[in-house]
Formats: sequence, C-alpha cells, structure tokens
Amino acid sequence: MYLMTHAYFCLYHAVSNVLLRRVESHLSHAPLQTRKVARGLAVFLLSYATAYMETLTISHFPYYTFIDRQKMYSIGSLFYAIYFFVSFPMFMRLDEEVAGRRWSLGEVALDALAAGMFVTLLLDTWRIAIGGIVDSPAAAAGLQWAA
Repeated sequence: MYLMTHAYFCLYHAVSNVLLRRVESHLSHAPLQTRKVARGLAVFLLSYATAYMETLTISHFPYYTFIDRQKMYSIGSLFYAIYFFVSFPMFMRLDEEVAGRRWSLGEVALDALAAGMFVTLLLDTWRIAIGGIVDSPAAAAGLQWAA
C-alpha cells in the first residue's frame, strides 16, 4: 500500500498541474486580481475534491473506521485538503523556470521542506482553534504519548 501512495499523489499533483494551468491560460487576459481569485478558488476546489474522493474511497478499506462518517466526509476532508492547499501550488512551481533557469535540487528540497512546515503550522492552527470533529474521550485526552 505504501508504494501505491506515491503513485496516487503523483497522479493527484499531475492532474492538478494540468487543471491549474488550464485555469491560468483561460484567464490570461483577465485582470491580475481576477486571476489570483480564480487560481485560489481552483486550488481550494481541487484540494477539497481530491481529499473528499480519497476519504470516500478509503472508507471501504476494512481497517478504517469512523465515529461519525458524515463529519469525516465533510469536515475531515476539509482538514485533509489543507495538505493539498499548500502542495498543489508548490508542486506546480517546480516546473517553472526562475529567471530563465530550472530549479536546482537544493531549491526543490528547500521548497519541499518549507511546504511541509507550512502544512504543519496550518494543521496545528486548526487543532488549536477548531479542535477535533467528534466528541470522544480518546480525542479529548489529546496526545497519549505526551501525557
């Protein structure tokens, strides 16, 4: 299953590149503000759709159980989409030339580490500001290993 995860994520990001580039080329003559809003909306919709579809398909795997399936599909997918909010635009940037040159391996690694840190900050902000999606004693206990 682990190796298939790489294939899934490569597919998600390749498809997002195609769709985001299509949005950008379709709106190339629009004002800058319109292009930014459209790109942000496209990233949000692609991210949520990807997260929702993965949550829906993985729910049939016998080792996954949900306390509240509807909340997991709606709110849990939004939480999961946070990963894609950051990774879809960052992945698209890797194919861009900066000042007429390709990205170096060091720049790619630095961008990947920055994206990972930004996702961590967003997830932790959600955890602190919103909390969990279900009320359960296990969820209220927090990190078991840190107690």
